[in-house]
Amino acid sequence: MAKAMCLYALNRVIAYLEGYGIEPEHEVCQKALRLVDCVMSEGSDQLVERAIDRIPDFFELPELTVPAQSPPMIRGSIGYHDHA
Repeated sequence: MAKAMCLYALNRVIAYLEGYGIEPEHEVCQKALRLVDCVMSEGSDQLVERAIDRIPDFFELPELTVPAQSPPMIRGSIGYHDHA
């Protein structure tokens, strides 16, 4: 039996929130259900994509901080000039 699209959308929303460190507690699950219900009432086309796009409308997402990927670039010499 194929998985119902509403369950798939709900699972994706919960997984997205967990990626932000938001635990799927009772209140979070209720909001996620309301989000999926709201998106479903708008139609069934691209349900999962529209649910993910609407997450910021229902949840306060923490600001993500991305650490620097490399040391800062500092201009240096590779020894092509004459030191005399």
